[in-house]
Amino acid sequence: MKMKKRTLVMTGLTLLAVVALAGCSSKEKAGGTAKETKLPEARFEPDPQTPSWEKDTEHAAKLKWYVNFDWYAQPGWGVDTVTRKIKEDMNIDVEIVSGNDEKLNTMMASGNLPDLVTFDKNLTIAQDAPKFALPLNQLAEKYDPYFLEEAAKKQTVQWYTKEDGNIYGYPSFSVTQDDYDAGNTVGDQVFIVRKDIYEKIGKPDMSTPEGFLSALEKAKEATPKADDGSELIGFASTAIDIANGGDGAMGGTLQDFLAIPVSKDDAWYDRDADEEYITWLETLRQAYNKELMSDEQFSDNDNTMKEKLSQGKYFAYLHSNTKGLNEFMSNNNKRNKDQEYIAIDGPKNSAGDDSVFTGGTIGGWTNTFITNQTKEPQKAMELLTYLTSKYGNMVATFGIEGETYELVDNKAVLSEETEALRNSDIAKFDKTVGLGSYWFTIDSAYTLSMGEEPATSIRQMVRWADDKLAPRFEIEEIDPTPGTSLARNLTTINTDRVQAIVKYLEATDEKAGKQVWDDFLASRDNNNFEKITKERNDKLADNVKKLK
Repeated sequence: MKMKKRTLVMTGLTLLAVVALAGCSSKEKAGGTAKETKLPEARFEPDPQTPSWEKDTEHAAKLKWYVNFDWYAQPGWGVDTVTRKIKEDMNIDVEIVSGNDEKLNTMMASGNLPDLVTFDKNLTIAQDAPKFALPLNQLAEKYDPYFLEEAAKKQTVQWYTKEDGNIYGYPSFSVTQDDYDAGNTVGDQVFIVRKDIYEKIGKPDMSTPEGFLSALEKAKEATPKADDGSELIGFASTAIDIANGGDGAMGGTLQDFLAIPVSKDDAWYDRDADEEYITWLETLRQAYNKELMSDEQFSDNDNTMKEKLSQGKYFAYLHSNTKGLNEFMSNNNKRNKDQEYIAIDGPKNSAGDDSVFTGGTIGGWTNTFITNQTKEPQKAMELLTYLTSKYGNMVATFGIEGETYELVDNKAVLSEETEALRNSDIAKFDKTVGLGSYWFTIDSAYTLSMGEEPATSIRQMVRWADDKLAPRFEIEEIDPTPGTSLARNLTTINTDRVQAIVKYLEATDEKAGKQVWDDFLASRDNNNFEKITKERNDKLADNVKKLK
């Protein structure tokens, strides 16, 4: 799956034209606040134990699905293995189009909507779902009760049910408490080193500030140049986006490595003020001042830095999206198999506690909606059920049994040909096979339980984090609502924060660095930090109730 940095740039949907489904109306449900939407009659009597797509194969349909990521590309429905199988099963064609926030805004304002839309759950427009989307629970009751009975995850549905009693959007990559309990989670943060150099300098402990700095110095002494003759860079991390408040891996990711809690005593915890974090900011300052880091850390974008990783130009790297390293690690290993990168224990707190990462959120990443403009509400619901179900997850993740995979001890094992193509030519793999490309309502925990493996180039990195994962559902979506004045205050704080991190690292001595950080912490009060904290704590309390 390809992901790019998510943005929260959308404002309120003030221009939305509310257009009802043709021939439909809404009425108040007796005894409650939920609205019941009138829908066309089902073509047959649905069965809670059988997905409706299995009965509805005589009715052909064509749907349009908008995906709000302009990098998302799809070769054409029925071209790759996954959509060929869905088309065969459902007698359905789907036109998938992609775009950005501007295109989504324009589309919503016009009221000219496709059958389905998928976008980041954090966009403001998600709050306006009742204006443009049909309630999935009502669609399921009418056409496909299998969705709520078997396909959708109960805890996820509970999380997404709104005050009106309806659920409008279903997420991708939602991970529940049950998934954590079963061990079906995966981390996405990693500290990697170039294995050849690491072994050359004696596999040092890099979890303490002293050991970290010593290892960087030894690495540059042992291997001063990369293969292309450029100077080896001792340490780097996920690119920082100074203009937009993106902290790369030097904020939350580093704090996760230090096992700094996200909440204490049912209240949001200010990790930025934690002394363990400040100690490691000072450590990074020393690394920068000793020229063990490069100025390019503050100017290169993420792809440029990962390209340098693929050329073996860094000794150590702290990264916040392990899956995003697949292509670059594969390229590096093909370039020089003796210079592969491996995950090791990175920065730890002064007590030496194991790092603690999230293995996924119950809110997931994106939300998918069926719009009130669809002329095929039943077929759209059937497609959503298909992709959300265990069967659909198997198709989307592993393809066709006997063709792209076999079941061995109830685990999917990709064929040698499929695995080889994935590891040698990811572009061709995406175009012709398509495994992992249709993630709109994917249940990553289930596919993990069925044997999904990370690509070979990052497998060791992903496995390194397996025993360091814990849920943090209580702090999900507790920041101020986008578009509000407090949200704008928080944007300012986040931008100031990243600038302060850079200034701290560039400070000439410890005293100056700590003064930079103290000044930043104090400056937050000028942007309603107290009110932001109160809103976070209020929402945190609501989350705790919702999870019971």
